Amino acid sequence: MRTTAIILAGGQSSRMGTNKALLKLNGKTVIEGIAESLEKVADEILIVTNTPADYEFLHLPMTEDKYKGMGPLAGIEAGLSASNTEYNLIVACDMPFISVDLGNYLLSCLADYQAAVPEISGRLHPLFAAYRKDVKEAVTKSLEDNQLRIRHFLHSIHVKIVKNDVLELLGLPDEEIYFFNMNDRNEYEKAFTMLRR
Repeated sequence: MRTTAIILAGGQSSRMGTNKALLKLNGKTVIEGIAESLEKVADEILIVTNTPADYEFLHLPMTEDKYKGMGPLAGIEAGLSASNTEYNLIVACDMPFISVDLGNYLLSCLADYQAAVPEISGRLHPLFAAYRKDVKEAVTKSLEDNQLRIRHFLHSIHVKIVKNDVLELLGLPDEEIYFFNMNDRNEYEKAFTMLRR
């Protein structure tokens, strides 16, 4: 089964004060590092962005939000609409330490579920999760109903919640790092500390 990795790069980065996807980490931009990891997971990579000129240097296919200003759910809708494959992995552009093994596992869950979403220490992570293309109708309905919380849309589909014990079985005990995302300068600095570790 062919797969697509969809990078959501549509946020405002207002707390960071600059485009966080283009910050440098380990000698390359954050989004470059994410794309390199995703090459090991998916057959195709797609970027969802409303500023495509920012990402032309990646030479990857891009698409824009149809529902402008409606947050990450709109990014998921745009990505699933543009995807050529039934199995898709959604990744936010500010998660520099994603796990290839976990990405592969989440995609494998789509054989039996419409989505696979990690829940670590009681917190859902729908922006590092796998979705079948056929959930797009439910996403669109949520957007049209102005129900923009991803958690709300997940209630309407058949979803597997992936918990800490699965990460331990995959040999990924330090779950904090795989879901770490950078929203401000302090978290960007923390990323350098995590990188050294």
